[in-house]
Amino acid sequence: MRTRYLGDDLATEQLGQELAKATPMGGTWLLRGELGAGKTTWTRGFVVGLGGNGDDVASPTYAVLHRYETPRGKVFHLDLYRLGEAGAWTLGLDEQVSAGDFLVVEWAGTKGPWPTEWVATLDLETHVEGRQAVWTMPDSPSQS
Repeated sequence: MRTRYLGDDLATEQLGQELAKATPMGGTWLLRGELGAGKTTWTRGFVVGLGGNGDDVASPTYAVLHRYETPRGKVFHLDLYRLGEAGAWTLGLDEQVSAGDFLVVEWAGTKGPWPTEWVATLDLETHVEGRQAVWTMPDSPSQS
């Protein structure tokens, strides 16, 4: 488990960029935190870290799902607040996400089914003037 204090949105985006570079193809991130905790801000950095356009990233609260193209693959950005953990799969998401796509899930629990075994978690909590990030990541699969 790792922790970092993030003083502002820029620091939150920078963490997203760093963690994108450490995420293997097909990686899934489960994001938790209250409204305004920085989940979408982190995702903006994640997309930039994969070489995508951060300006394309918006909260999926009302749309439920956004897709972003990056040089490293597609990012599916999902909000489970109203759907619950299994709700995304009833929308046919399992037919859209391939093994090489990245998945970022806001308001996620820990249950899946997730498209790959590489599943990381990030908890964001408002703290003083910024936010506290706590994350866990599995080891990256060995490259052959």
